[in-house]
Amino acid sequence: MDISNFLDRKNKIFIDGGTGSEVERLGGQMSNAWGALANIHSPEVVLKVHENFINAGCDIITTNTFATCRHTLQGPGSEDKTLAINQAAVKLAKQAVKNTNKENKVLIAGSMTNFFALSENEYRPDPRFLPSLSDEEKNYKEMAKILLNAGVDILLLEMLLDIDHSKILLNAALETGLPVWVGLSCCISKHDQTIIGRNYGAEQTESLIYDKTKIRENPKFLPEDKIIPLVDIIDELTSIGGDVYGIMHSWFEDSKLGLEVLKDKWSGPIMFYPEIHLFDTSTGGAIITATEDEFAENCSNLIDNRIKIIGGCCGVTDNHLKSLINKFK
Repeated sequence: MDISNFLDRKNKIFIDGGTGSEVERLGGQMSNAWGALANIHSPEVVLKVHENFINAGCDIITTNTFATCRHTLQGPGSEDKTLAINQAAVKLAKQAVKNTNKENKVLIAGSMTNFFALSENEYRPDPRFLPSLSDEEKNYKEMAKILLNAGVDILLLEMLLDIDHSKILLNAALETGLPVWVGLSCCISKHDQTIIGRNYGAEQTESLIYDKTKIRENPKFLPEDKIIPLVDIIDELTSIGGDVYGIMHSWFEDSKLGLEVLKDKWSGPIMFYPEIHLFDTSTGGAIITATEDEFAENCSNLIDNRIKIIGGCCGVTDNHLKSLINKFK
């Protein structure tokens, strides 16, 4: 499908909500590789998640591949199933499009990210499963090629919040020749009120519920846990390439400032899909921080003519998307 023509068809394009959080909510198998194993152990749940989002009116659905890179799958001991898990994810997305009679109307975005297998009951990369930078690059290239060959329309890079790991991922994705959309995660630093790549230790609004007396190490997204100005991340990545840039997996307040920085540095199409999901490490559960109507209203307050693609991240259900889409209609 011609992606440029697809984007030109409508004033706003709607992408889906939290694929992984919906897999969890509907009972799919979860692990320290997030919802990766559901593609082969709970395929009916993954299929249902995609169908729900399509029926809500979404123009793009995202494969359940946020955490299906080889080194991430080492966490649950499933690295030998890397090919099968990723192929199954794309097959399920395609089946959902077919089941809802939306062929040639709904695009499939292949999700990729810098997510690493988590330590048990903690939100930090498990040091046992951290690849070298060369292996990380090799694994991203492997996954990008699998998604390309399986037939995704776009590679969607999600939750990028640094420079070093993100550049490796972006270069691997660009090698496929597919359109590459880059999702940046950000937060307001509690230290100086600047907008930075999202960082658990520095974010103003804490996004995790956990017993601080029991964890061995503070939560972090990436092993190095650097605090990096968002503007520096944008400058570095846009100098390499990418077709669409956006702010995602960020709170509304943080997204507002992140979008302002992005609009100043990037002249191309912009996407926006926030999260509304507080994670509880002790129970594995979640607290959803916005109703369907609140989500739609908060999104509308931040969306202008520069923002072309809109959706949701963790905690955003098909009902949240219905409310948002209806608001724009």
